Amino acid sequence: MILQNYRKPYMSKVIKTVIITGANTGLGFATAKHLALHKPDWQLVLACRDESKASAAVSDLIRLTGNGNICYVPCNLASLVQVRAFVDAYKQGKFPPLHGIICNAGLSGNDVPEFTEDGIEMTFQVNYLSHFLLVYLLLPDMVKDARIILISSELHRNDGPMRAFRPNYTSAKQLAYPNPADSSRRDSGSQRYSTSKLCMVLYTNMLARRLPLNNFGGIAVNAINPGLMPDTGLGGLNKKLLRKWFLKYVLPLVTRGAVSTPEKSGEIIAKIMWSDEYLGISGKYFDREKPSAASEESHDAQKMKDLWDSSLELLFLSGRLLENAD
Repeated sequence: MILQNYRKPYMSKVIKTVIITGANTGLGFATAKHLALHKPDWQLVLACRDESKASAAVSDLIRLTGNGNICYVPCNLASLVQVRAFVDAYKQGKFPPLHGIICNAGLSGNDVPEFTEDGIEMTFQVNYLSHFLLVYLLLPDMVKDARIILISSELHRNDGPMRAFRPNYTSAKQLAYPNPADSSRRDSGSQRYSTSKLCMVLYTNMLARRLPLNNFGGIAVNAINPGLMPDTGLGGLNKKLLRKWFLKYVLPLVTRGAVSTPEKSGEIIAKIMWSDEYLGISGKYFDREKPSAASEESHDAQKMKDLWDSSLELLFLSGRLLENAD
C-alpha cells in the first residue's frame, strides 16, 4: 500500500502524529480541522475508506487551516486485511512519534444484518472490532503519554427514552455472527448501532485497566459522547424509519441537550487530544467536554471480559501484549 498525499512535513520540527479514522467528512473532518489549527507541528493521518473523498478532504483541510502536515492512508474498517495493511503502511511511513488515535468512523446498519468480507456483522466490525484491532497493533508504537479517544454515544445506555434504540448485548460472538433466521432476536439497525457504542465504553473501561498493568501506564484512553448530530445522517438512527425532520425537531424534545454539531463536538474532541488539561485522565466517559457517569452496564465485569476475550479470538490475536488484567 502506498501512502497517499504524504510528503515531508512542511515544518522542520513536526513532533507528533495523530491518526483519525473516518476523517474525510462530518465529525472526523471537524476534529482534524481543529487539531490542524491548534497544533501545526503535529502530523495528521486520515484513515479513510474512500480514497477520492480522503484526498479531497486533505486538500480542503490544508486550504482551511494552512497546515500542510496532513495526509491520508487508505483504511477500510470493513476488512480486517485492510486494517492490517493500513498498520503496515503506517509503520513503513516513518511518521513522527504516535501521540494519538481517534476512533471515530462508524455507520448505522440496516434492519437486515449485513456482513463484511470477514463474515462478521458490519456494524459491529466497523464501529468497534476493527478499531480494537487498529489500537492493538499500533499500541507498541505509541509514546508514553499518548491518548486514545473512542467515539461512543448516549445511545449506549439501556435506560434511554426510546426502547427501539436501546443496546442489546448478550455476547460478542452473537453480535459478530447474528442469525437472521433467529425469531427470538431480531435487532434493528439502530439497536446494533447502540450496542456497538456500548462496546466502545466496555472496551474503554477494560483497556484503561490493562494499560498500566502491561507497561503502557502513561497512555490514556477515554470514550466520548459527541452528541446527536442529525445533519451528519448518522446518530445511530435508521434513515428508513426516521427522516431528518424527525431527528431535527422531534427527537430533541425527548433528549434535551443531546443535539450538537460536528463543528462543536470536533473542537471538543481535538481539545481532549491536545490540551494539557486532560493529561493523565484515563478510563473516563465524557459527554462532550464534561466527565459523565457511563451506564451501569458498561462497567459489567462479565461483559467486559466476554468482549475482550472474544475480540482477541475473532481477530486471531494472542493477547500477550495486554495479558494482565488484575
